[in-house]
Amino acid sequence: MAGADTCSSFRIVYPCGFAGLRHRPFPPNQRLPVVLAGLGLALYLLISNNLLVSLGIPYDIPGGGFVFKLHPGTYLIALGFMVLCFRANPRAHWRRLFAIAPAPLILTLVVIGVLVHTLIRFGPSGNAFFIDSLLAPALLALVLLDATPEAQRFLFWMTLALLTVNALLAIGESLTEWRLTPYMAGDQPILDDYFRSTALGGHPLNNALRTGTLLIACLILPRLLLIFLIPLLVLALLTFGGRTALVMSLLLLGGWGAYYFLRGIINRTFDVRLVFGLILVTLMLVVIIATLTVSLGLGERIFQNLSWDSSAESRILVFGVFRFVRLDEWLWGMGQDRIETVQDILRATTSLSYLENVWVQLLIHLGLGWFVLLGSALVGMIINLAWRAPLPIKLAAMLFLILISTNNSLASKSQDLAILVAILIGGTAVSRYQNSSVGIDGGRGS
Repeated sequence: MAGADTCSSFRIVYPCGFAGLRHRPFPPNQRLPVVLAGLGLALYLLISNNLLVSLGIPYDIPGGGFVFKLHPGTYLIALGFMVLCFRANPRAHWRRLFAIAPAPLILTLVVIGVLVHTLIRFGPSGNAFFIDSLLAPALLALVLLDATPEAQRFLFWMTLALLTVNALLAIGESLTEWRLTPYMAGDQPILDDYFRSTALGGHPLNNALRTGTLLIACLILPRLLLIFLIPLLVLALLTFGGRTALVMSLLLLGGWGAYYFLRGIINRTFDVRLVFGLILVTLMLVVIIATLTVSLGLGERIFQNLSWDSSAESRILVFGVFRFVRLDEWLWGMGQDRIETVQDILRATTSLSYLENVWVQLLIHLGLGWFVLLGSALVGMIINLAWRAPLPIKLAAMLFLILISTNNSLASKSQDLAILVAILIGGTAVSRYQNSSVGIDGGRGS
């Protein structure tokens, strides 16, 4: 059962705010699924699509066997889920999963239905996308929701640490104009007018999505940690050149700050010295970020392209694909091969490069029926995981949905949804732990 400490021989140490280091064992019957899923999540954060392709693995390029079309982390997450399902009494455990994680289970079943439908109608082409981008995150959510709060918090801190390293690497790449991971679309190099970091995420848009989501979610953490994290993650967003991610993140940061400030005034919980201290620290952070941005030349693409350019125009041109959808395709989808054909026509006649909208991709790929089911299950799982979470976690989930609707981060094979799952579940567990620590310590903040 979650929260039962039955083993003292296997302990994991992780940070818990500023209340000190805590030791919590994983129970033996929960250790292996969480360890396997955690390793899979770590591989998602460390190994990008472009890195796999640069190493000679045909992950998201034509050719190669199906075994190479799945991310290494997917195999570990799937294995962790299998261990979770078939240990002890499988029937009782399935009843427990339906009770504690209905939304991820519904998404799992819908994706399996989609895989059967597309396999029968179009063959195996494109199925790896549904497994990596949608099915594996649902399986990860099932494992994490069944895990102990200690395990959930540990994986949040691991995600935070690796994305922090990713941000530092991005800033370093921008300063040196040397990339750790090649900047490619498939196996073709991308030549941009402005340097954009790739870091561990492999593509600037994927990096911006993860960084922006974490930036908002980390508002649950202690203030002293935020003084370091917020400037770092904002600078990283500048190096990735994601305009929507940067603007939306800053808007949500400002909105959260205003809400927090007004709530303190209304509830009379603010100390006057604390108020002036927070204002001073905020102004200092703004000055530091602005100074570093100007002096180091970060975010050049963003500041030089604050206008309607071809990248912004492609967000509108993507809807031109509907001119090529036949009646039977509206009902049952057109499949990946026909999508590629239509995309080539649009490339030849417009400035569109890719169909940078996950909802358009899913609609034309699957048809109306499966699109409604899959879209509802996907959004439903995100809402369900964020429903009982604190406000910053809810805002992070909202930001994620906005960003995936404006670029192709989730319209191609990606690990972003799995990373969001770890942030939502783990961040909620961290927040609950901090709140319980405040109560235990007689009102002392963490």
